[in-house]
Amino acid sequence: MKLYHGAPDPMMGNELMPLNEMKDIYPELYALHLSKYEGREEILERKIPLLNCLWNDVIQFLPMHPKKVFELQVEMGLIPEVPPYKFFEVDTSLLDPSKAVVFFKIAPGEENVTVKWLKDVDPSELEDIPQATIDYYKSLVGTGELPFNYQFIPHVVYMSRLYISEVPIISL
Repeated sequence: MKLYHGAPDPMMGNELMPLNEMKDIYPELYALHLSKYEGREEILERKIPLLNCLWNDVIQFLPMHPKKVFELQVEMGLIPEVPPYKFFEVDTSLLDPSKAVVFFKIAPGEENVTVKWLKDVDPSELEDIPQATIDYYKSLVGTGELPFNYQFIPHVVYMSRLYISEVPIISL
């Protein structure tokens, strides 16, 4: 199975790392990535069951090709074209299964969260954009508001660093 993580720009070093680990090693990058949570700081305190850690203690991956997400946004008129983003395409065989879970969230509120070990999830469950995401996008049509791209899409979260020097990068 393939997972996707946006290729950071700028990229420093040869590994992806959780935000909390970045704080002391690359403080300027930490500040840059932390700014993505402005107005949503509570997400950083979200607890990840099974791994017993926080959201900023893990690396988040998209379990489907990211082009699907952006093509749907174009189709719905939320964005004019698929952006020229780049993503690391990570094979799940590179992950330690004891540190990888799937975070399912189907609606606002922590009561709508389910977390399962990645090894216990059928990959076919992760191939398509969930109806909750489609409905969320529909709610934004005509508002001019840009979507949170991965709202309600399952995330594979990994509680470790990941060396990416041999991992391919794809372009949308």
